Parts: sequence; C-alpha cells; structure tokens
Amino acid sequence: MTSFMQRIGSALRPLWALAAALPLCVAAQAPYPDRPIRILTPYEPGSLVDSTTRLVAEGLRAELGQNVTVENRTGGMGMIAMGALLAAPADGYTLLTDTPASAINPTLHKARYNPKTDIAPIAQFMRLPFVVAASPSLQVQSVAKLLAYARKNPGKIDVAVAGTSTGLVGDLFAIQNGLKFNNVPYKGAAPAMLAVLKDEARLIFLDAGNLAPHISSGKLNGLLITSDQRWSVLKDVPTSREAGQAAFEPATWFGLFGPAAVPAAVQERLNAAVRKVMSSPKVEEFLRQRGAIASTFGTVQFRAFFHREVDTWAEVIRKAEIKAE
Repeated sequence: MTSFMQRIGSALRPLWALAAALPLCVAAQAPYPDRPIRILTPYEPGSLVDSTTRLVAEGLRAELGQNVTVENRTGGMGMIAMGALLAAPADGYTLLTDTPASAINPTLHKARYNPKTDIAPIAQFMRLPFVVAASPSLQVQSVAKLLAYARKNPGKIDVAVAGTSTGLVGDLFAIQNGLKFNNVPYKGAAPAMLAVLKDEARLIFLDAGNLAPHISSGKLNGLLITSDQRWSVLKDVPTSREAGQAAFEPATWFGLFGPAAVPAAVQERLNAAVRKVMSSPKVEEFLRQRGAIASTFGTVQFRAFFHREVDTWAEVIRKAEIKAE
C-alpha cells in the first residue's frame, strides 16, 4: 500500500509543481501597468518641462488606469535624475522626462552613460521651435542682413546664451553659415532675454514661447523660426526655409525615456498612451499657447530622431571646439 501511494505521489508531483507555478505565470503575464508609475524630471518645479510632464502624467493616469507621479530630481546638469533612472529596474515603472540635454550631456559633460545603448527613447511629447531674435540696435531685420553684418564684423556680435543647449543652437547656426559670434553666458532664459532687451547683448537663440511677447511688442526683431510653418502668434517671422536656412532646424523637445531593457511591448503601450494624451484638447491648447507642436513619433521614429540628435550635437561640440567638463 505504501509503495502504491509512493508511486501515485511520484506521478502527481509534476502536476503539483505545474499547479504551483501557474499563479507565477499569470502574475508575470499581468497586463502593463498593474501598479503606480513614477516619472523623474531633472528640472525645477514650475519649469515648462515640469508643467508639461505633470500635464502628461495627469492624462496617463486616465489612459493607463494607474496612478502616475512626478518626482523632481534636480542638479548635476540633469545627470542625477538620469542616474536614478539607470539604477531602476527596466520594467516601465520608473521613467524619465528629458530634453536635448540627454543627447548632449554624454559628449559635453562626459556623462557616464551611452545615450544610444543605455536608455530607451520611448515617446516624444512635443517639439518647441527656436527663434533667432535681434536687438533693434543691431539694425538687422532679416537673416540676410544678419549674415552680411556678421561677416563684416566677425566676433563682434554678442549673443546672450541662456544655457548649454541654447548656446549650441547658436553655434550650429554660426557653423552652418561660416560666422563667428561672441557668446555671453547667462543663468537662464529670463536673464538672457533681459540682456538683449537692455542691449547688453544683441542677439539671442531661444524657444518661441519665451521670445514671442518681446517680438510681438516690437522690443526685439524676430529673424526666423525653426518650424515647418509660420506660427500664428508670430505671423511676420519667416520659417528657416523661407529665410534661406533650410538646414537650420533645431528645436527643443521633451520626451519620455526608460532604461534600455524596458520590454518592447511596454514601450509601445506607453508610446500609444502618450500620443493619445498629446492629442487631447486640453494638451493641444497648452501647446498652442506656447508655440509647441505635439509629436506623432512612434517608438522607432523617436529612437532614430534621438540618435541623430546625439550625433548632431556631438559634431557641433567638436567643430565649435567646446571644451568638455
């Protein structure tokens, strides 16, 4: 009898093991997301990156059916937040909102991550075109006049630089046109704009949302905007193509990133959810007021775009001979 029961037990043991494993399999296959998500941002509360991230997080809560929190991890030129992302599990529950800085930092600041292999560009939120604006005292009302003046006066135009990425935009313009500017650094967009308004500097490369009020009021001359079409708020400012600068198309942008090993299905789920949020009337109005354009990139398109950004800015840094820190 004992031998018989042992044989029965031996026969049933594989079935017991399978039954015990079933809950684990079901849990492993639970649809994403099944718990709260947190989004890190390297930028200060109240900044445009922060406010955009919080608006997207609000939409994602409704779209994904889970709580989505935003956590500000400022400092270290964005690398504190990036470090926290890379240290997190690659499961899609810790994400990061970042800007072109994520493509620039590895070259400029010797950040300890490879932007092409260590992080996954999951979804781009939006694109915010740059504007080139000049002080009226410079007496240039068009790009053609700016180029003529700059070529006759190399190194004599002071450019107000609001930060690393905006400085690189000015460097890109100079490289493409064979110009030499004198970059003057300021601690943020507001001081940089004030410098041009007060004639401490005479030229600025900055996002359209920041410069629009000063151009509309006539305090600055808008020379071009890096959008495909003219912006309704700045109807008289030509596009890059119209100004003869078709190759000059930089933009600031915000996007959602994860560790590189986040499963492809999770990345696709997040991308689809973000694109739906960005097309909502509330978000569209938020973007319209700031001159921003919602992105329609899928994951493959955003990845290709991001890798081009890495290469573009690395080349600008090299050609402009900007010393890495």
